[in-house]
Amino acid sequence: GLYYVKGVYPSHIGENEWEFFTGTVVAGEDSATIKFPKWASPERKEAFSIFCNTFPKITSVLQLENDGLWKPWAESLQCEKDFPTQAKTKLTPFQRLLVVQVLRPDRLESAMTQFVCEALRERNVSPPPISLQRMFEDETIASEPILFITGPGSDPSKELQEFADSQIGRAKYHELAMGGGQNDVALRMMKECAKDGDWLCLKNLHLVTAWLPSLEKELKALKPDKNFRLWLTTEPHPKFPAILLQSSLKIAHEAPPGIKKNLQRTFQAFSSSLPPGVDPNFMQVIFLLAWLHAIIQERRTYIPQGWTKFYEFSYGDLRAAEGILKELTESSGGGKFQLETAYGLLENAVYGGRIDNEYDLSFIHI
Repeated sequence: GLYYVKGVYPSHIGENEWEFFTGTVVAGEDSATIKFPKWASPERKEAFSIFCNTFPKITSVLQLENDGLWKPWAESLQCEKDFPTQAKTKLTPFQRLLVVQVLRPDRLESAMTQFVCEALRERNVSPPPISLQRMFEDETIASEPILFITGPGSDPSKELQEFADSQIGRAKYHELAMGGGQNDVALRMMKECAKDGDWLCLKNLHLVTAWLPSLEKELKALKPDKNFRLWLTTEPHPKFPAILLQSSLKIAHEAPPGIKKNLQRTFQAFSSSLPPGVDPNFMQVIFLLAWLHAIIQERRTYIPQGWTKFYEFSYGDLRAAEGILKELTESSGGGKFQLETAYGLLENAVYGGRIDNEYDLSFIHI
């Protein structure tokens, strides 16, 4: 978002401000004469000195030596929104972002999001959770493939299978993983599904890019039933045919950014699959599971502090964990079950099964 704003609205960013933000500004004069604010964290002294040397005019109007003015800001949980009025009117939005970067880096991500929203005049820059139901009803047709472009650790297969079960039934949904000499089988299945009005999902097309022109040719020759849908999944690949991209309905599928968006996607998926009248106790367990899943996925944003490497925790893990908790609840007759059993299964069989070192496993120990 920041790069987009910089390219479209360059006037929003002043001289040397982008260079300072990206860390390409060279440290200036000796900082011994610079008075460091008492209310600021001592760890920010070096960054503050570079800021003062780079932007002396900005520093002079901020009154940073005024503890009564700035200490509440330093202690604020949302400092990017709580700038002192005297300072806010004298700074541009990007300059406020720089002040947060220098003195409150713990709030930098939120400040970046706020700056982009203000510059683009949008309330939110995060995409809403994908609704397969809405997309299917409003945007798909039999003659146009639906192409999921997936990110690391993101696999729409389980969600798509559940959606197909609710729309056309499991018997009319077929899927095939490409890459194991399945090219001829895929073409035959596509022709049969197009004739019968079934759905077909071809997964991992990035493994067979050399074969995709043949798929394009067969697609153009098809005269499909109106109920036919062809779903495709691929990771980004430089040799993916441009013609197939242009002729498909493209959907970027990746883990939602942030805990809130992750929870929203989980609740959206579960709302259609849980029957009415579910035990409230079980719903509390599902909420805790959704929260755990969101945190586990969000920690991947902070490698190596969150995890030492990227683990492909996916929606399939969430559903597997839900199935375990459901079995435990039913086996206990709807009453309380042994939490230690649930902890052990989630830690060792579901999420912990993807982890390959003791250090990361210690984080998931419940």
